[in-house]
Amino acid sequence: MNRESIYYLPEGSTESTFCYDEDRPRLPLPKLDHTLKRYLESLKPFGNTEELENTKKIIETFRKGVGAKLQTILEEKAAKEKNWVDKWWEDYAYCTLRMALIPYCVMVQPLLLDAVGLAAVPENFLKSPATCLHHNMVFWKLLRTERLRPIASADKKNIFSADLYRRLYNTARTPGLEMDKVESHFRTEREGPCASHIIVLYGGRIFKIPGLNATGDPLSPQDFLFMLQQIQVKVESETTTVPHAGVPVLTNDDRTSWARNRQHLIELSARNATMVREIEEAVALLILDTHCPQNFSDLAQLALTGDIHSKWTDKSCGTIAFKNGQMGCYGEHCCYDGSISMSISLYVMMSIAEEGVPDWDVPAANLIRPEELVLDLDDTLREEIVRMESVADEMQNCVVVSMDQFQDYGKAFMKQHKIHPDAYVQTALLLTYYRLHGTFAPTYETAMMRQYYKGRTETCRSCSIESVRFIEAMESATVADADKAKLFKAAANRQMELMNEARKGNGIDRHLFGLWCAAYDNGIPIPELYDDPLYSRSGGGGNFILSTSTLGYTINCGYVAPMCADGYGCFYTMLEDCIWAIFSAYRDSTVTSGHKFQQTFHQVMGDLRALLERTEMTNKL
Repeated sequence: MNRESIYYLPEGSTESTFCYDEDRPRLPLPKLDHTLKRYLESLKPFGNTEELENTKKIIETFRKGVGAKLQTILEEKAAKEKNWVDKWWEDYAYCTLRMALIPYCVMVQPLLLDAVGLAAVPENFLKSPATCLHHNMVFWKLLRTERLRPIASADKKNIFSADLYRRLYNTARTPGLEMDKVESHFRTEREGPCASHIIVLYGGRIFKIPGLNATGDPLSPQDFLFMLQQIQVKVESETTTVPHAGVPVLTNDDRTSWARNRQHLIELSARNATMVREIEEAVALLILDTHCPQNFSDLAQLALTGDIHSKWTDKSCGTIAFKNGQMGCYGEHCCYDGSISMSISLYVMMSIAEEGVPDWDVPAANLIRPEELVLDLDDTLREEIVRMESVADEMQNCVVVSMDQFQDYGKAFMKQHKIHPDAYVQTALLLTYYRLHGTFAPTYETAMMRQYYKGRTETCRSCSIESVRFIEAMESATVADADKAKLFKAAANRQMELMNEARKGNGIDRHLFGLWCAAYDNGIPIPELYDDPLYSRSGGGGNFILSTSTLGYTINCGYVAPMCADGYGCFYTMLEDCIWAIFSAYRDSTVTSGHKFQQTFHQVMGDLRALLERTEMTNKL
């Protein structure tokens, strides 16, 4: 596996990065009866007989009445639009939310660059980000020239949309008083000019640096290092706080307050309007952060919060360099999904592995002075900065993160026992929650839908009645090992069935979401189905207690904050002999504990292995 085979189109290829996007099939719209049948089945772990019977009546009333009317509206929409949920999902699942983006709406990833030879030591505080900036600009140019290989199988039977790559760079989520808007300024070379500069933030100050040299090629790591060194000297030599510092912290206010402050900022002077536009149109951000993460969990947590004073959170992507040489990155979730984040981080790591660490004895070929963007401020904005600095300080530890490597075994053992690795881990997560809390958790797992036109994700509801039966048996002292193992495999097989159905467009939650949107947009009273206690108890309306996702089969692992105040975020990658996992929980929750979840997960994984090995041994006798 190398960059050539994964990322680069061969010379002379007639393909281009986005060439298949317009030909992607329409997003399927399920039949109402089919979705409601699957929905009722998904409720069984969460209701007693009386509650389920009541919900069954509510579903039937919905099916025969307003549900049929709303389905007709969706069918008409799907006939006119290739993706009937795309705009609604962006607007109502993301852009109408008024809470701060950090910690609620960003994806975060620790970068374990020491695995590819770039040591996490203080001497690399600037060298590591200089290296990453270079490789990011190479990736950006692959997109600009449309030479990034489309994601497709060799026979082209499975092709995925590349559309979300258009919102990786040169993109911002612009705040609005009632609704935000994603604005992408990215253009391919065929489509027109596109900004190529990068914004660097340090100590609450904002600097603009070029990403390309005079001939249009990405600047070298040495060129970037020269500019970053100048920024470091400028910021660190001025020991008193400069009057124009601190503006970035305003971006992590609630979205309505930031919309007002942003409008005030750009109306204050023409220079401000120009500079805000330069920030929002920039390729990406680099944040220089004086924190020094001491372990994996520390790194994951500080990549989320860290120096919030120096994060322009509207931007679609950013790289974070910590003072002790550790690195992280983040992405604004409305702009794109985790698969895009994993793609660019893997590219950067493979680039370093294949090209090696830069020779820092080679001098910079381009000696460029960074430009500081000094925004005009008035008393109102200075007071707002002071207020938000206090808010940001309180936010530092709002999310507790546990990250580690489970080293006892990995996907090789799981496949040896004929259990799909993802289904294995999903079932383990459900058992982990049950052991800690004594109840079954409504669980969201991401199902990727990029094989469809402008496809993003669907929800796979992992907590099935099969998983409930297994968990109850596993925790019983009277059930034989052979029966436990049989139920384990049945639960895992059901999980894969649910995931495969979701990927085909036969999920539950996007369809129910679309029916809700159809009612809302057409002034139809929201149906009783959405007020039924089992709707929210099963995870509907964004109430999934476990928010989970598999991030592939590399060491690159990221996460988001939990969906619910008393929930967990569970994210993992599966290698042959180990599992990287990140668990997140809110510090203020009196119910959850990310550290206990991590410890219990390890225990569960050990118990599952022992169960399978005992059963295997018995079968051989």
